[in-house]
Amino acid sequence: MGLFLLGCASEEVKRDRFFLQGNIALKAREYDKAVGFYTQALAVDKDFARAYNNRGVARIEDDHAYEAIQDYNMAILLDSSYYDAIFNRAYAYERVGRTEDALSDLMIVKKAFPDSAYVYFYEGLLHSRLRAYSASMGSFQKAMQLDPANQETLINMATLYYFQEQMDSAKALLNEVLLKYPNEASALNTLSQVYLKEENYQNALTTVNQALNIQPSEPYFLNNRGQIYLEMNELDLAAKDINRSILIDPSNAWAYRNKGIYFLKSGDPEQAIRLFQEVINRPEFVDEVYSFLGKAYLEQDQLAQACESWKQGIDNHEASSQRLWELNCR
Repeated sequence: MGLFLLGCASEEVKRDRFFLQGNIALKAREYDKAVGFYTQALAVDKDFARAYNNRGVARIEDDHAYEAIQDYNMAILLDSSYYDAIFNRAYAYERVGRTEDALSDLMIVKKAFPDSAYVYFYEGLLHSRLRAYSASMGSFQKAMQLDPANQETLINMATLYYFQEQMDSAKALLNEVLLKYPNEASALNTLSQVYLKEENYQNALTTVNQALNIQPSEPYFLNNRGQIYLEMNELDLAAKDINRSILIDPSNAWAYRNKGIYFLKSGDPEQAIRLFQEVINRPEFVDEVYSFLGKAYLEQDQLAQACESWKQGIDNHEASSQRLWELNCR
């Protein structure tokens, strides 16, 4: 009996050593190594739920979201109240475009943690992916009640106003943030997009440059400056920023949309259509892509395809698609 207990203890020590090595590799962003160590831990104990969860984290960080979902499924199967794994699976579902499934998982977490500001914050993000702006605003407002100090929530609320073309409301919230935190780069970046929508290109450029002075290599800021240059018809400067943004973060679908706009403005609608369709096939939320796709089809004298694109844009709450459809397709 003593030998048996000693053997069990030794196996547990071995399992935990692999698990700890996996955690160290995960923290160091050595994702392949982390996956290997967690797999070794599971070879010792196939019912080790935490190893499945952490291997899922390593896999999603390494852009293997589907494999991560399988790991989270196993962790939850072993422990139905493993809320970290349920939350992580929601994030993985979002990554692969299964936003409704992500919301379903988040509802489970919300019931267990009804006072978690972050859960409501993430719920707001998911609703915004579905263009459910009213529901998204309600979630962000609840998150603000629970954590009034989180300026990121206000910035996201301003972004919702931006998507709904309520620019005065967006600016009011962003200026409220910047009054307290003048170096809040995300607020400056979002404000630059509001100015861009208003066709106030100089203020848009000044503001995004302020954001880039704070975070010079932020790919989303670079891409947004590229979009401003596009609207100013500074195509070479636009291409430089957009290409650099893609080089830093090849997964940024917004940058590929803007590269499509670059080709559209450069007289290559065929290349633009290819990029816009690539963006549409990605799971990420990207605004106004159908609007620009329709413009590219119109450049090729394909009015039927243009009108169909704008109709899809209307279904996705693109105000620009609504205007273009009414102008060209009635």
